[in-house]
Amino acid sequence: MNTLSQADNTTPSTNSSAVIAADSSTRVVLSPDQLRQFGLTENDIPEITTLAAKLDVANPMSIAEFGRAVSEQSAGFADQLLAQVKSTDLDTAGAKLNEVVLAAKQLNLHALSDKRSRIPIIGKYIDRLKLSKERVVAQFNSTKEQIDTLLGEVEHSRTGLALRVEGLESMFSSVQETYRLFGLHIAAAKLKQQELAAQCAKLRQLQQTPVIALQIADLESQASSLDKRIGDFTVLQQSAMQFLPMIRMTQRNNRAVVEKLDTVKELAIPSWKHQFLLALSLNEQRNAIALANHIDDTTNDLLQKNAELLRQNSVAAAKANQRLVIDVSTLENVQKTLISTVEEVIRIQQEGVRSRQQDAVRIGQMRLELESRLTKRIEAPRAA
Repeated sequence: MNTLSQADNTTPSTNSSAVIAADSSTRVVLSPDQLRQFGLTENDIPEITTLAAKLDVANPMSIAEFGRAVSEQSAGFADQLLAQVKSTDLDTAGAKLNEVVLAAKQLNLHALSDKRSRIPIIGKYIDRLKLSKERVVAQFNSTKEQIDTLLGEVEHSRTGLALRVEGLESMFSSVQETYRLFGLHIAAAKLKQQELAAQCAKLRQLQQTPVIALQIADLESQASSLDKRIGDFTVLQQSAMQFLPMIRMTQRNNRAVVEKLDTVKELAIPSWKHQFLLALSLNEQRNAIALANHIDDTTNDLLQKNAELLRQNSVAAAKANQRLVIDVSTLENVQKTLISTVEEVIRIQQEGVRSRQQDAVRIGQMRLELESRLTKRIEAPRAA
């Protein structure tokens, strides 16, 4: 880009013209506007003339091979640039940074102690809430080692990006030179085109013969091939021009990524350590508050349960103290049972007397009946 700007600043005024002697009999001209269009100045005219002289119209392969080295160089630069662009993406560095973040996220700040508390009543709450500093700090140190290892790989990527910035700077200068070389070849081809056009014009002024007509056709064919070659050089020069901002953008991206990696390494990761200590303190604070709340809850619960138990015991003791040795209801029940028992016994005795009296009568009757029957049986045989 700087070469192009310099070319613009050194380009002479459009009122003048760059006159180039193509041969001893033909004078052809490339205007300052044309030179500026090709990215050239009048200082490049000697090189243009030299390149134009290498074009041998009598040799058909001369045009086909004209500028081949520059084209191959341009293609090589394109491949290098694409390789640089591909290698400067964040696939590798970004993946490593993601591993750093995942390693930090895996740090468990809520690890609980494995030791059992012997404090009665609230001991289970302490066991549940107590944070094991040793366990968390050990885990943090392990995670820190993992992060440091990953950051080493990120630093390797960062170094590669920084080196590629320097390599791209060399490529930028080379592409600038390629752009100028294409301009030289285009100008030389244009010069040779004008020379061929002048030769054709001279031949047309002569008496036309089959030989002259054949010479004109050959010159026109060479001019056509040369025009095609100029078209190829023009697009290749434009492609080289497009490479220049691509290289600068790639360099800026590399510098931005390097700055980001430096920020991560120098600022972000150290702040994680501070945040870890702060998180540890905040967790201890939260657990201490939770433990205090559990202690208060337990104290209130104990007071309420003891008060309720005291009320129940006091009421029960008062009732027990005021109770007679034998409840009146018990005496009433015993008396009712006793009276009922006496009455039942008397009733049974009376019924027994009546029953025995009745039985005695019946037995007397039975005896009389038996005696009467026996007497009649004894007297009957005597009478006979």
